[in-house]
Amino acid sequence: MGTRRTCADGFALLELLVVVSIIALLMALLLPAVGRARRLGRATVCLAHQRQVGLAARMYMDDHRGNMFHHHEGWVLDDGTQVAQLPADVSAVQGGGTGHSAAEIPWVILFHPYLNDRQVGFCPSDTTPRSAAFATDLRSFNGEISSVDDSPPTDSELAIAERDHLTIQSYLLNSVLSHKSARYALEGALHGFLSDTKIAGLQNPEMVMFSERNSEALNAVDNPEFGSVSQDDYDAWVGEAALVRWGPSAGSYRDDGWIRYDRHDGAANYIFLDGHAERRRWSRIRDLHFPDRIVRAPLNQPPE
Repeated sequence: MGTRRTCADGFALLELLVVVSIIALLMALLLPAVGRARRLGRATVCLAHQRQVGLAARMYMDDHRGNMFHHHEGWVLDDGTQVAQLPADVSAVQGGGTGHSAAEIPWVILFHPYLNDRQVGFCPSDTTPRSAAFATDLRSFNGEISSVDDSPPTDSELAIAERDHLTIQSYLLNSVLSHKSARYALEGALHGFLSDTKIAGLQNPEMVMFSERNSEALNAVDNPEFGSVSQDDYDAWVGEAALVRWGPSAGSYRDDGWIRYDRHDGAANYIFLDGHAERRRWSRIRDLHFPDRIVRAPLNQPPE
């Protein structure tokens, strides 16, 4: 005699399908929330890393009489060249000085005695390939070269990173601490290097010290004009476009700049001069990159 199916069997199958459907619906509803939680977790770790970097920067400055390291001693013009004497007026600061030949001075190496762990120099949401060999001193980082005309040793961290387009750190130092901007001096915003002594007299003591590095664009193989693997600082005085939107001349990177201002759900983390770190949207941070809170060459439609 064959097995007879009952109504109860049919209802059990239907109920199973309903349960599966409900589970699928709940997963669809929960997955975005889980994704947001993960992003928030990465942003929080980034903020914790930045607080350690900010503390290291403050310790470095305290040990050097309130000064940051100087990249070079000349007055920097808008095109990155330098002159020994400050120009007579602001009309002469756009460029035309001597080329900058000094090798980069990496903050992540100079701060290492205060950081101890190179991992804090990275944001978890910066998913670009990271440096393969962490140096702890200039000799292993770039062979202690003094000029950009010199090639670092092939086994040095810098040489390997440049060859393979690897990220050395996820944060950029505001160059106002390590450079003398001719524009700032002639516009009355700041004369010379920003130091603790001058910070006390700033109209803008809440000024940004570190921003998140746009490693995706700066390390890109197809971005030779605007990219640079060794870039670990930024010159805010050249204008807002360089910070967040290079424009049509950058091709597919036209909507990129030095700073990754939207890394964490439309916002980014920043380190301030007193060493603390906060997450802010670009509209609430754009003026804090400048010593007088005046945005140089503002975009017509800056990011929100």
